[in-house]
Amino acid sequence: MTGEPPKPSRRERLRAQTLQEIEDNSFAIIDADGVHALSIAALARSMAMSAPAVYRYFPSRNALVEHLITLSYRQLTDAMAQAVHGSRRATRARIGLLVTAYRDWALRHRRRYGMLFGERGGDLPADAGGPTPLDQAMALLIDVLTAVGDGSRADATSGDRALDGQLGKWARSQERPDTSARVARVALMVWTRVHGIVSLELTGMFDDRSIDAQRLIDLEIDDAVRALSAPA
Repeated sequence: MTGEPPKPSRRERLRAQTLQEIEDNSFAIIDADGVHALSIAALARSMAMSAPAVYRYFPSRNALVEHLITLSYRQLTDAMAQAVHGSRRATRARIGLLVTAYRDWALRHRRRYGMLFGERGGDLPADAGGPTPLDQAMALLIDVLTAVGDGSRADATSGDRALDGQLGKWARSQERPDTSARVARVALMVWTRVHGIVSLELTGMFDDRSIDAQRLIDLEIDDAVRALSAPA
């Protein structure tokens, strides 16, 4: 016995291939016209399949969209993880790599990004009680920010002691129970501010080039580093 897992059957291979085609064709529809253009009927037409055949894979449009949301978050998280994998650069530079990967993915997949944070963005299902792909992306940011200054100190509060307990609970939900309240606060601030800038950029607010979105993001990163480097 070699200990190798059994090879998938022909039926399993065909099912996996069809699922991949469903994902690819669904994303093609979303990338072209947005998530609202996606329906089981439209997907079936694009694949030359019958709608009942698609329902064998997903019982409803909502189930399909939830699957695509999870998959998109995973793609975004993978892009961020790859950006810093094996990097020996300074912490400030690694934060920049993470944020740049986030922004680049959003600009490259504008309608998928809109799907994540739009009407159905809150429907991301948890993976059997474990961290979601969004949690994993946040954990990447927390890990890099923790390396700044003395952010792991237990007495490094957020500046609002009433908020510290809430931030601690949030950090535990990211599977980072040892994260200080100060690091958790800065991680949330970086995430929300970068998300806000990127969202405005995607809506065309900066199209006249009077404001450089990347410069705004760089300032947010610098502010985060200063906040974590300052004495608690």
